[in-house]
Amino acid sequence: MILNENEAKNLLTKILSYSKADSISATLTGSNTFNLRFALNSLTTNGFSDGLNVSVTSDIGKKSGNVSINKFDDKSIKEAVEKSEEIAKLCPDNLEFMPPLGAQEYLKAINYSQETEKLNHTNRAAHLAYIIQKSLEKGVVSAGYFEDGLSFTAVMTSNGLFAYNKNTGCNFSATVRSEDGTGSSRVEKSYVNVKDLNSKRLTDIAIQKCKVSAKPAELKPGRYTVILEPAAAADMIALALNFMGARAADEGRSFFTKKGGGNKIGEKLVGDKVTIYSDPSDPKSPSIPFTSEGYPRTRIVWFENGVLANLHRPRFWAKEKGAQVVPYPSNLIMQGGTKSLKQLVSETESAILITRFWYIRTVERKTMLLTGLTRDGLFEIKDGKIYRSVKNFRFNESPIGVLSNLIDFGKAEKAVGSENETLQIFVPPLKVNDFNFSSLSDAI
Repeated sequence: MILNENEAKNLLTKILSYSKADSISATLTGSNTFNLRFALNSLTTNGFSDGLNVSVTSDIGKKSGNVSINKFDDKSIKEAVEKSEEIAKLCPDNLEFMPPLGAQEYLKAINYSQETEKLNHTNRAAHLAYIIQKSLEKGVVSAGYFEDGLSFTAVMTSNGLFAYNKNTGCNFSATVRSEDGTGSSRVEKSYVNVKDLNSKRLTDIAIQKCKVSAKPAELKPGRYTVILEPAAAADMIALALNFMGARAADEGRSFFTKKGGGNKIGEKLVGDKVTIYSDPSDPKSPSIPFTSEGYPRTRIVWFENGVLANLHRPRFWAKEKGAQVVPYPSNLIMQGGTKSLKQLVSETESAILITRFWYIRTVERKTMLLTGLTRDGLFEIKDGKIYRSVKNFRFNESPIGVLSNLIDFGKAEKAVGSENETLQIFVPPLKVNDFNFSSLSDAI
């Protein structure tokens, strides 16, 4: 269910009017989501879901209680507010309590598209008709998902804050397998504006890569030069952000801890080519311009020409350190170059081309060491060409190692990794030296 700005403001005002706490904040969210699912080269489901929810937090002194509801009659709202106050009274003091924010100013949001909101079943089906038809023609088996939706977020506090954002999104994902079960490929893209989605091009890529990936050869584990396609690069960039908390660095628990105390902001940590920033108003990857508590998101540079420029810092830790708040971002953008993926391959004498990663987990936080698997297309490059398909590997590598060993990159594009479903990513394919494959994997 979607409420416009005035409707959301009026409902939140009503919710806060029942409060007897020292302060109160409420976050209201709603959505309308449509989807089509296909498998075995045939449509399987046609779905729709909607929802409207509010999360209420009441503060009594430094004690806080939270209640969430999806019923909005006066009785339910009143009971929810009273219950949040009851919970707050039973809680111990929060030693890191921060009062709700007051009024804020935000960047103009551009994460809404009328074209996406107006999609109908015919439009949705058209994105899947092509891949189903081509899969049947080419003798491969496809499965996947198309989803689009409209949603909103509104935040209000008793200290005078009100924030509202309406956004759209569409997502196309498809896995294509060879009939003998030895070849696999996968594509996924998500956009604010459905006009940016070229599902036919993605289909052609997926089918072609599936064909080439069949009957993979076996290479020995070891360290290789690799080219990370944008989906694989997206995971490395997004997961790097998880480790970039200022508090962990300041307290000596992070790769970003400076020897002798403090953090490494201002130090050159990765390759000269690396510049990564966040900006919710950037049209390449637009996103919501405020956090869940209503704090403004603005343009933040994380790495500039290899130098660490910022670490994310919440309100409490900013107050403790007398430093600026740096909110966790809603998007990440890495500057790329002008080369296509094909050109990167053509300029490479020997390497491994990685389509995507899967099931990435942290091994050691302080070194940012991760482990995971390659999937859905791994290829050996020789003399500037795809030489053959190879079996998948498990890797043990860190995002900081990837960015430190960066040799070259291509043109940046919107990308979706396996571990970053909500963060909007815009990243180039990355050519990286000395990537560590620790063992073989039998996964396709």
